[in-house]
Amino acid sequence: MSRYEELAFAWQRENNAPALSAAILRKGVLVYAGAYGSACVDTTFQTASVGKQFTAALVLLLCGSGELPGLDAGILHALPEVPRDWGGITLRHLLSHTAGIPWDGYESIDLSLDHSDAEIARAIAAGGPLRFAPGNAWEYSNAGYVLAGLVIGRMTGRFYGDWLLDRIFQPLGMTTAGVTPPGAVAGYCREGESLVPAPFVSPTMNRLADGGLMLSVMDFARWEAALCGEWGNGVSAIFRETRLHSGSGCGYGLGWFLSSGERGRVAEHNGGWQGYSTAMVRYLDEGISAVVLANVEDADATRLAHALTATD
Repeated sequence: MSRYEELAFAWQRENNAPALSAAILRKGVLVYAGAYGSACVDTTFQTASVGKQFTAALVLLLCGSGELPGLDAGILHALPEVPRDWGGITLRHLLSHTAGIPWDGYESIDLSLDHSDAEIARAIAAGGPLRFAPGNAWEYSNAGYVLAGLVIGRMTGRFYGDWLLDRIFQPLGMTTAGVTPPGAVAGYCREGESLVPAPFVSPTMNRLADGGLMLSVMDFARWEAALCGEWGNGVSAIFRETRLHSGSGCGYGLGWFLSSGERGRVAEHNGGWQGYSTAMVRYLDEGISAVVLANVEDADATRLAHALTATD
């Protein structure tokens, strides 16, 4: 058993994960891909917030092609449901978590019920005033990414998931990737010492741009290969730290947390959703990356991803 397998198997047992997939890459080349429990390397998992990077990359591609007006274009005309004093918010603010959108509205939505785009936007807007002026501070916001997905649809006339297929998934050969495609492994939540199926989430709430994507680790390997190649130059701005109006950095790019340490620059993101724990870590200077996908909630997938990169 390799050191990769030892780490992954131990993590799976520790977290009681029914299914786990992991992959390690060096400079875009697959070093190891493994699956544990009921998973295989082509098993699809809901990626939760790790999928935010694809929403951000898609916006960059659509801005570059002129199908979106630009990262710094205002979004108010595309979202008539939100207050007029949200008019200073741009796509960049939504994708970098610097818009100041309150949590309460989005958190109040019943995930088990279907909702129209307009109802979702109105619920987010009902959360109260902005927590700060756009660009003045940073605060993580799932609602911001949900609105970004709605803006893509309204400005282009196409669902953001269809754009992802056309501009990212199909060109890069990511054959299992999509917005809630059929066949993904079921997610589980903890109930004491036992695991129970995750609560039902309605189709309309599982298709949103803050984390409604499903992928396999092999598709993440294809994505990483593209990021490391010439294709990745077109979306490289997702790894550029966002600057606040004060000029200070906020530790976040577009869909990625950014930091530096003993091993150089690091880009990473974790995800947690109803029944899933996920993580992707990229050591940008070393060229080493890892992806971890598990179908159990409240598991530290990031810890395993970092451990796998340290083993390479």
